[in-house]
Amino acid sequence: MRTFRILLALSVWPILLLAQSTPEQIAYALSTRYTPYFDGAARLDLEEVAAQKVEAWWSSPAERRVLGQELSAAPLAGLHLALDPGHVGGFWAKWEWRNFRISEQDYWVREGELVLEVAQRVRAELTRLGAQVTLLRESSQPINPETFADYWPAVAAQRTPPSEVNLQIQLQHAMAVRDAAIRMAIVSGELAERARVVNEQIRPDALLSLHINAAAWPEGDTQQLVQSDHTHVLVFGCLSEAELLSSEHQAQLIEKLINGSGPIEATLGAALGAALGEATGLPASDYQGDNAIRIDAEVPYLWARNLMLLRLVKCPTVLLEPYVANSEREYARIQAALNARAHHQPLPADDILLEYTSAVVEGVMQAYGTLQADGEVQ
Repeated sequence: MRTFRILLALSVWPILLLAQSTPEQIAYALSTRYTPYFDGAARLDLEEVAAQKVEAWWSSPAERRVLGQELSAAPLAGLHLALDPGHVGGFWAKWEWRNFRISEQDYWVREGELVLEVAQRVRAELTRLGAQVTLLRESSQPINPETFADYWPAVAAQRTPPSEVNLQIQLQHAMAVRDAAIRMAIVSGELAERARVVNEQIRPDALLSLHINAAAWPEGDTQQLVQSDHTHVLVFGCLSEAELLSSEHQAQLIEKLINGSGPIEATLGAALGAALGEATGLPASDYQGDNAIRIDAEVPYLWARNLMLLRLVKCPTVLLEPYVANSEREYARIQAALNARAHHQPLPADDILLEYTSAVVEGVMQAYGTLQADGEVQ
């Protein structure tokens, strides 16, 4: 039954496999996914877009299944995935704003560290199933070769220095510039570097970016956990009108429209979203406003957003956002997971990081695994 439900979610996408070849199909993709809240087609020369050609080094799930059957009995043979453990963690977590705990007795919740373990466990499982898996980072250190010192001049140029000849005020200004430069290095600079490495060096069939979601704190109170808890996955889309006016955003949109990554993202995202929903038992997230779009009502866990990594990476990319880390339920589970690891205790079957790992592996298998004679995914 589980396999049937996930395959049913995937079955809504084959019609999109033709959605980026003609001007009419590009217009449809724009209206339903890429610019759903305004007429993006009216702002592009669709004939010119459709005539462009771009490089695409990856294979579709269907092509990978055929290749896997030809290569060996391993269900994921021939598949090359890149895993992005989101953020950095460790020393850098406080500048990422991914660092919190409710009481001094609690363990620090650092998203970058949690998803690094998940990525390492996913790699081990997928490798066992025949896939080649490359992690973008192996530790709580950024891969961006530039440091905050490289970003300091740009940040300083954006901030008017104080006119008062006061040591404390001058020091506060310098610290603010430093903090902003650090954040630029480990957030936007780090994302740009990760996208470059994927596009120029790793060149996988797809990239999975692993995260754990969080909700806004109640009235800014970082000591009060929330009740809401949900899960979802994200693919590229839902540009605003202002974003489309940016030549950089527009060029990246056009490339994603015509390089064939969009339909694969939808297929892979549907599989991962369904697997996460089933593994966690959580409802689908529900965005309010016009910065995201659910691109099919039959696939509730899959949303499109214009996030930097999703836009910059050329190959099919899915960003996973399961759980709400500062919810009462998940915070307790994360604390239990961290305590078990700190004391080298056996991990229970319902361990949150093991659950996350299993869901990712299941989603990848449903999207890329070779098929048996009875149609089941091996």
